Amino acid sequence: MNIVAFIAGLLMIFAITTNTLSKKHLSDGYISRSFSGYMKSSRKATNAYEKYYFDHLKERVKSKQRTNAEQEKTTEEKKEKNRKIHPENAKINIYQLAIEKKEKQKDTYNLIASLIKTLYSNQSFYKKGFENVLLNNILTAFENQIEKKQDLNFETLILKDGSLKNSYYKIIKGTKFYDFEKKIGCPSLLDFVKIENSREQIPMKDASKELLSTFFNKKISNEIYQLQIEYPPKNLTSQNVLSICQKNGHTIDEKSLKLFDFSNSITRSNEKIFVGFDKNTDIKCKIKLPIS
Repeated sequence: MNIVAFIAGLLMIFAITTNTLSKKHLSDGYISRSFSGYMKSSRKATNAYEKYYFDHLKERVKSKQRTNAEQEKTTEEKKEKNRKIHPENAKINIYQLAIEKKEKQKDTYNLIASLIKTLYSNQSFYKKGFENVLLNNILTAFENQIEKKQDLNFETLILKDGSLKNSYYKIIKGTKFYDFEKKIGCPSLLDFVKIENSREQIPMKDASKELLSTFFNKKISNEIYQLQIEYPPKNLTSQNVLSICQKNGHTIDEKSLKLFDFSNSITRSNEKIFVGFDKNTDIKCKIKLPIS
């Protein structure tokens, strides 16, 4: 027997066996890491769901009380056929703007900046360009919260520009008495803007008069208001809004209306997508869960 050939054969068998075992080990490791990443991202998505429910507990209680109160309306009041507008359901969501470059969310950036000007241009602290300076500082502060893995929250933001501290505190807190039409008091920005992991559009049927005046103008917002209070607001369509703008000589790009939802359903969506992400494996998990 050729001893060299025998040894070469043994070495070849050893090499093949080692390679097979090595591939199996790598495959098992990949599967293990993938499973671990999926479980971690799934757990984070579930935690986001639970946090959402906790954060919105008071809102749900108030909504239930409001529903009960509406059900107790007298027959005479119901005959008026006017619906109540709920601006708290039509806040601008700054979340995508906070986690992406403002160039990618230009429409949202411009709308929030313009809204800040609408809300605070009559305040003593307002100066030309204040809306952009403030919004840029807010976005930078959110970036810091993201880097520190903190919950994104307006109340705990630390603005880079210290000179904005007092005005920002007043903007977040607002005053006890506020009337947009009479220019009385200072509104809270939290009544118009929110940060929530969602891509929901702004429901036009509940858009506030401040937001409408910002996006359109006062005359057009008054006409839209008449469509908002219809019960149900079946005539509040994007085409009707465009017609109102055209009638009043207000040029508007139809694509810019993508920020708004023209659905006329009385109830909001009862499902929401929550996202979890495991940075070690780059695995993202999305789960759709019911919300009330």
